[in-house]
Amino acid sequence: MNKSQAKQHLIQSISNLQQRRGNITFADLEAEVINNTCLFILKNQKEEIRQGKTIEEMFLGALNSTQNFIPITSAFTEAAMELFPGQYTEQDAMIATIGVQQNVAWEGMWDFLRDYFQKNHGVQIDDTETEAAIFYSTKHKRYENGVLVSESEVERTINLNFIDDNQELVLSIEPSLSPKKSHLISSNENILKYKGYDPDYLFTIKLDEFDEVEQFTLEMPNRSLKIIYFE
Repeated sequence: MNKSQAKQHLIQSISNLQQRRGNITFADLEAEVINNTCLFILKNQKEEIRQGKTIEEMFLGALNSTQNFIPITSAFTEAAMELFPGQYTEQDAMIATIGVQQNVAWEGMWDFLRDYFQKNHGVQIDDTETEAAIFYSTKHKRYENGVLVSESEVERTINLNFIDDNQELVLSIEPSLSPKKSHLISSNENILKYKGYDPDYLFTIKLDEFDEVEQFTLEMPNRSLKIIYFE
């Protein structure tokens, strides 16, 4: 991936986003640079792993792909600076480099990118079956050590992305929780329970008779914290 290729890639992606939304913000531009860079790196990483014939080759393939993130990121950020002079600066490029490094190391990034490109571009980056849902909460209760400590009437948007027939879940809470990936640990009638790959998190989803989200609970057992979100 060189700067010219990255520029064409960004032009196509940003034009697609602009056509779908009508206009884009600087935050959209920042996300496009980081997410397209991460997608290219992780696709290359998956290909390196797929071509490996031994455990050692698979490991080296993944390692080499990850180490290549700097020149790939530079190609995309330099392309963005040329496409948006005076807007996308060297400081933005430095922030993007740090963001890419952190994101490609996150185990849930591919799932996040699947959701991002599907929602924002109408593009499927793989063949995994997913089902997205959004739960709009207007109030929540906070419990510490099993004791109700506060009730808040504030709006929260809970984004839920179910993978492989509910076996996995990627979720985020706007604006308070970044995307977390989890796996199903129990399913009992209308209650789904998930444990985060980050073991500090547990999630419980209560469905109504139409299989729509009725209530969402976030738990952090290490902090004896539970937050229940309601409509």
